Amino acid sequence: MTNPNFDDDDKPLDAAQLRLQSKLKKLLLGSTLVMVVGFVAVFAAIFYRVTRTDGKPAPTFEHPVVAELPLPDGARVTATRLDGDRLTLTLEGPKGATVLILDLATMKAIRRLDLTAGK
Repeated sequence: MTNPNFDDDDKPLDAAQLRLQSKLKKLLLGSTLVMVVGFVAVFAAIFYRVTRTDGKPAPTFEHPVVAELPLPDGARVTATRLDGDRLTLTLEGPKGATVLILDLATMKAIRRLDLTAGK
């Protein structure tokens, strides 16, 4: 580098190379636009899902619901799930697992599924 050679100037491009360079620039511009449109679509979908509200409002009660649900001896609640106006309880007991689906308005069992070991 102490004696740089300034004779290595770039030669001008011929017509075929200029056409190829133009095509590559257009291809780069097109792929960049596709990438930007893709990112905008992804962020728009995320924004839509975060900001949308469900059509039905959550159930409301005029007064607090006070209810008592007797459990079988030795049973314990292992899971609960709330879905609209229904409550699902999963109970573990000495005879096996039980799934109860309760109506929140009446606090009565709508469905009961007893899970026992097969024979």
